[in-house]
Amino acid sequence: MSSVDSVHAVGLAVPEAAARAGTVTVLGAEFSRHLRRVVPHDGYLLTGYDPVTGARCFLACENGYDTGARRRMDREDALGLTRGPVADLVRGPCPAVVLGAGARDESPQARRLHRVMAADCYGSELCVALTERGVAWGTLVLLRERGSRPFSPAEATRAAELARPLALAVKRHVTSAPLRPRLRQFPPLVVVISPNDAVTGVTSAGLDALRRLLPGVYPANERDLFGFVWHITYTARRSAAPALTRAPTAQGWFSLQAQPLEGATAGEVVVTLQPAPAADLLPALARWYGISRRERMVVEHALEGRAVKQIARSMDLSPHTVNDHFKAVYRKTGVTSREELIACLC
Repeated sequence: MSSVDSVHAVGLAVPEAAARAGTVTVLGAEFSRHLRRVVPHDGYLLTGYDPVTGARCFLACENGYDTGARRRMDREDALGLTRGPVADLVRGPCPAVVLGAGARDESPQARRLHRVMAADCYGSELCVALTERGVAWGTLVLLRERGSRPFSPAEATRAAELARPLALAVKRHVTSAPLRPRLRQFPPLVVVISPNDAVTGVTSAGLDALRRLLPGVYPANERDLFGFVWHITYTARRSAAPALTRAPTAQGWFSLQAQPLEGATAGEVVVTLQPAPAADLLPALARWYGISRRERMVVEHALEGRAVKQIARSMDLSPHTVNDHFKAVYRKTGVTSREELIACLC
């Protein structure tokens, strides 16, 4: 089979495999298994992004960077210090770039990244922005160990051709199962991060929920329990404004918000993890499930407790059209009634 045919076959197979992947860990393993046919690699990191805010909503990795290296890279990416950050790959002519050995860039940023990679025994990295219709749904980083052949321009081209199928696969993974009410509620978990990235305060009530949720969205052990907060913490610091992401888990959707503390030491940030409120969750679900603007407005009115006739008058539509919008939302999300939809959002 030619390389062109192989890339095409991978592009067809990955979305189907993603729909069957029960967790993001399995999703990452499926991505890696299929891509090895066209771009051999030693390890990978698969990141999912909130399609509204662009903040990380999950991470899967195998034979990837250790926690310290991921943290340094999170900081540089969020602060815009990396060579070829995702935003540039989305806007640029090619969604894939080779970093480290095999890269043509010799900028200070590239040299700094190469040092981080070398310290973790990696020599070459191929970063792919998983984009579809101008939206970054995630990134896939493929790694080769030091001493291995660097990623080539031809391999970067193959990876770039798979950017859209892989983006569609991420969407397929998140939306393949019907939207369901969250399995359990839990009190908000609040974490205070100091300017030097130390956890200086944490509420204990939400820790049990954190331990249950993390295996589905972020690879962490007890020692690295708060590793998931760094990317959104740095994002909030960069903008000096709240940063938000909504993450899908087997127990339902939760929201993660980071906000600089007013009147506090510069750089101090508070991060809140909680079941995603409907007002936070609906904009993200609309992107994930392809809910139109009008359909989203109908749902917003329903969340306020309005009847179909009231919604129709408010939107200058017929009750029949309002019901059609509800049916479209039910079809897209897999729910069967207005009551079930509201239960999934609240």
